[in-house]
Amino acid sequence: MKYIVLLLVCITAQPLLAQDAAAYETTTKAFQENFNAQNIDAVFDLYATEMQEEMTKEGVTRFIKGCHSQFGNLNTLTFIESAEGINSYTAAFDNISLVMELKLNADGKIATIQFQEP
Repeated sequence: MKYIVLLLVCITAQPLLAQDAAAYETTTKAFQENFNAQNIDAVFDLYATEMQEEMTKEGVTRFIKGCHSQFGNLNTLTFIESAEGINSYTAAFDNISLVMELKLNADGKIATIQFQEP
């Protein structure tokens, strides 16, 4: 009986996990494209309202322009793991590879993003 319940939980949870993965895929692709194009408005629109208020458009502009001038284009994002609601990716730039940690809110907007050395 326990195995049947466990199987049912796994089957019902899979679509939720797939939706979550699709949201992350969409957001990371949009972030990469807009980061490389230096489209600050589009990057800012990817952020959750709380992040927009906390960072402001000027802060996002400094963040994107600073990272782009120091690291170059963001060439690839490779998924590493998901832990405690935060997805980690290897972010391969022209000049360096960093770990990008990303958390999305329920609406698929960026709630947390940071880059750090591996």
